[in-house]
Amino acid sequence: NTASFAFPLGLGACFDSFDMSTGGYAGQAGGSTSSGSIHARWVATVEPDAPAVLEDHVVCYAGGKITAIVPRAKFEGTPDVHLPTHILIPGLVNCHTHTPMCLLRGYADDLPLQDWLFQHIFPTEGKFVMEAGPEAGKEFVRLGSELAVHEMLKTGTTLFNDMYFHGEVTADVVRKAGLRAVLAPMGLLYFGDEQFSAVLKQNTDWLAEITKAKDDRIYPSLIPHSAYMMPVGKLKEAKEAYDKVCAGKTYVTHTHINETQKEVADYKEKEKQSAIETFDKLGMLSSSTIAAHCVHMTDEEIALFASRGVSVAHNPRSNLKLGSGICPVAKMMKAGVNVCLGTDGVASNNTLDMLTELQYASMLAKGFSCDPTVLPALDALRMATLSGAKALGLGDVTGSLKVGKAADMVAVDLAFLTSAPIFDPLGTLVFTNSRQVTHVWVDGRCLVQEGNVLTMVPDLEKAEAMLVKIAEFRKTLPGRENSVSSIDINLCKT
Repeated sequence: NTASFAFPLGLGACFDSFDMSTGGYAGQAGGSTSSGSIHARWVATVEPDAPAVLEDHVVCYAGGKITAIVPRAKFEGTPDVHLPTHILIPGLVNCHTHTPMCLLRGYADDLPLQDWLFQHIFPTEGKFVMEAGPEAGKEFVRLGSELAVHEMLKTGTTLFNDMYFHGEVTADVVRKAGLRAVLAPMGLLYFGDEQFSAVLKQNTDWLAEITKAKDDRIYPSLIPHSAYMMPVGKLKEAKEAYDKVCAGKTYVTHTHINETQKEVADYKEKEKQSAIETFDKLGMLSSSTIAAHCVHMTDEEIALFASRGVSVAHNPRSNLKLGSGICPVAKMMKAGVNVCLGTDGVASNNTLDMLTELQYASMLAKGFSCDPTVLPALDALRMATLSGAKALGLGDVTGSLKVGKAADMVAVDLAFLTSAPIFDPLGTLVFTNSRQVTHVWVDGRCLVQEGNVLTMVPDLEKAEAMLVKIAEFRKTLPGRENSVSSIDINLCKT
């Protein structure tokens, strides 16, 4: 048990010690070193064998790695950062998203998935990404990625698994901002042999480069959109091409599976087998596979995923908003499936906030199973951190606070009257809405301090110019002829 502070008297600023040798503050982005110490009221390591919460501890790091986690009473000297009303958690891991779609937040609400996708999203992406020419398409991706990465940093995400187009542009945004991402230049969709061959070559050329470079911020993936958007032969061709370039090295395979009942039924009618059977026969179900959504699964399919080591990226808010259904998370976890968490793109969720997502995940699992003991707060947090890192093949690098792992950490302030009193800091973190990410570190480098992103500023002027064009195009889509105007994005609070 941890003690509660009855009411949040004093919100506890971050007291950074100035480092004369680096010309910056310990833990700040301006410093040239990545070493320091953080004293937090509570620390949740999410390590399976560790206590759920450590109270009044100091986390030390050097060279980008965690070097010690000790009680404050045993720490000699003064910690660099003092967080008296915060819980320190591992960086959050978003295992399924489409970052550039930040430009399409709220673009086609209240529609079924197939209408949403084929009548609104695909036509718009065709206009501004695929048919606009390479440079214009890359500009769309850059502007959307900047907005998304800024939002993710402010809400505590330090690693995300992306699926979109012009991923090399998103990768540049990620490197500058300082977090981590798993992605590829182009999501694989089939629009003819010539188009597919060109995109696959672009992906494998980039894969060879990124593998050789050993980039510690960007990790490669194979991202076929879905079985229903690609012929079986082209899925096979893509896997063989990746296997050849990787020469035995592991890469993440990231795809959509069984999101809606219609998708499942239509595919089976067309191919005379399920999408899961297709992927399995091609050898594409393994411990490096992340299957997004998986809302409509048979017991046999769940057992197959468990035996193959497939990870499921649960997207509760998107599935609810699109009316797709509810993923049987409790059943999957009981069967031994690694379930991680994703937000999907903001066009089908409207937020990239992983704390909100894990709250929905826990409450949905309880309600769906009629069992309040299912997916308690700690397990929900672990789903959004360590389970995600393991799914992406980075469980030994990040995902938990452990000596030797990367110092990827998030401080969340719980000192709000609307969340007091605090009898269980994990419960407050997961089940209340009054908590705020104040600090984010990746490899010990402070990317967010006191809620301010230190490493990037989205290009709002150009984003607004792009949004004006998107809004005009939106009026040509079904049912959108009388759309109301937006506000200038430059007027939005950051």
